[in-house]
Amino acid sequence: MMMVPPWREGLVVAVLPDIYRDIVEIIADAPGPVQAKQIVPRIGLPTTTGKIEGTQGKLKRLAERGWLDEDAPGQFTLARQGPGRDRDNSQ
Repeated sequence: MMMVPPWREGLVVAVLPDIYRDIVEIIADAPGPVQAKQIVPRIGLPTTTGKIEGTQGKLKRLAERGWLDEDAPGQFTLARQGPGRDRDNSQ
């Protein structure tokens, strides 16, 4: 079973595991691109190298599966066609 399914039309953020859902919701609320080091404290983790690298891996996974875009290296936004473009999708 794949923990983070590829995004497709009609798929909502609620299908993601809690930590991934939290990450997508943080990025949805951000005014611009977000880095892993900005997300770590918002999901309640210490800002250690290991936690930042682990979060970076989750961000990359979400980008690979169409939930996020990586506009520049390490800078993540919601995917242009993806979740959260319609605020009802994050419910």
